[in-house]
Amino acid sequence: MILSSAAPAARSTDRFGASWEGRRVLVIGLGRSGSAAARWLHQVHAHVCITEARDTEATRQAAQELRALGIEDIELGAHSRALVDGADAVIVSPGVPESAEPIHWIVERGVPLLSEVELAFRFCPSPIVAITGTNGKSTAVMLLADVLRAAGRPAIACGNVGIPFCHVLPQLTSETVAVVEVSSFQLMGCETFRPKVGVLLNIGTNHLDRHRDPAAYLEAKARLFQRQTPEDWAVLNGADPHLVALGESLRAQRVWFGDNRSNSSAFILAPQTQRALAPGAQAVLQAARILGVADPLAWQVMRAFRGLEHRMEFVGTVHGVQYVNDSKSTTPDSLLFALKRTPGPVVVILGGRDKGMDFHSVITPLHDARVKGIVLIGESRARIRPLLNGSTIVHECGSLAEAVRTAGTLAEPGTTVLFSPACASFDMFKNFEERGRAFKRVVQQL
Repeated sequence: MILSSAAPAARSTDRFGASWEGRRVLVIGLGRSGSAAARWLHQVHAHVCITEARDTEATRQAAQELRALGIEDIELGAHSRALVDGADAVIVSPGVPESAEPIHWIVERGVPLLSEVELAFRFCPSPIVAITGTNGKSTAVMLLADVLRAAGRPAIACGNVGIPFCHVLPQLTSETVAVVEVSSFQLMGCETFRPKVGVLLNIGTNHLDRHRDPAAYLEAKARLFQRQTPEDWAVLNGADPHLVALGESLRAQRVWFGDNRSNSSAFILAPQTQRALAPGAQAVLQAARILGVADPLAWQVMRAFRGLEHRMEFVGTVHGVQYVNDSKSTTPDSLLFALKRTPGPVVVILGGRDKGMDFHSVITPLHDARVKGIVLIGESRARIRPLLNGSTIVHECGSLAEAVRTAGTLAEPGTTVLFSPACASFDMFKNFEERGRAFKRVVQQL
């Protein structure tokens, strides 16, 4: 399963011996993962075509950079049937919905439809640790990569964390560990993907605008383990009954966190460890153990880890009020997680693009006496507002800047203003990073 450590860019054949040289491959979507896939396919001498529904400054710039490499067949602003009909294989970006017209054309033709993660796997020479879940994926990926590097193991964090898997392929060797964050959308386009270690942190409710129901969402996440064998490892949350049931059906060796379940002595989590470490950190500890990292070193790295931008990020204190940027929160479960980690009185700013999720799970926590105010923003506020009747003070604001200032007036010294939107950013911002930076700018102005 592991290729030689030779630079993979020099090879046009994948791990299964299939040559991509001269193959006509269509890439749908020109975001980060689509651009990275196109660049890699060009390196392995495929004939690359690209179709992108948007015609914006960003997509035009990306297209210009790819044309400079010699990739000429790029269309922006529409999808043409001709590019689909001529494709031998298709790489679809995770942001492209299954309802998109070219997806229907591809299904009609029976052309292989792959994700960028699946493409990268076919050329990856490294052992892979793949991490998924509803919340905490990016933090776990970055933390595990830090632990491995501290142990002297070359490791690269990539995938949905913001650096496409295809982008790092030239840097990977058989000695490197690829720590890959994978989303449910990416897993839906995986057919042969087989991580040495697969980690499923948790399962909540997310992306019901793309998945037909929670069962379909769990089914997509479970594809992480689909190709694993008894030589591989599955790290699962033993405190989640859905994941316990899933674990019983897997062929991989199971290691649990949250609850020890059937853990062997090498993987027992002591009660003090379970109390001291959040579930995501417990999962990282178990993955590190599988990879041969001693507990004291892993603990040392975890104690020093300061977290990631836009994920429960402390921004500053203004007039005794703390401001926390949790812009990565795009689900009600993320908001629940943030509320549990925020001590004392709190004013919450939430709202954004409505992905069709059920907000009832956050209503009781938002009615708690320690919640001193709620500020709603974005297109979802009209749906959330009726659910908050009878709760503490609720304001609706037309902009994030107005929301931050309003939250500040509701907060007394010792209170935390928690920006945890529980919704996607696309109604007001390009992505959660832009949204988080906007929040921090307003706080800095205060």
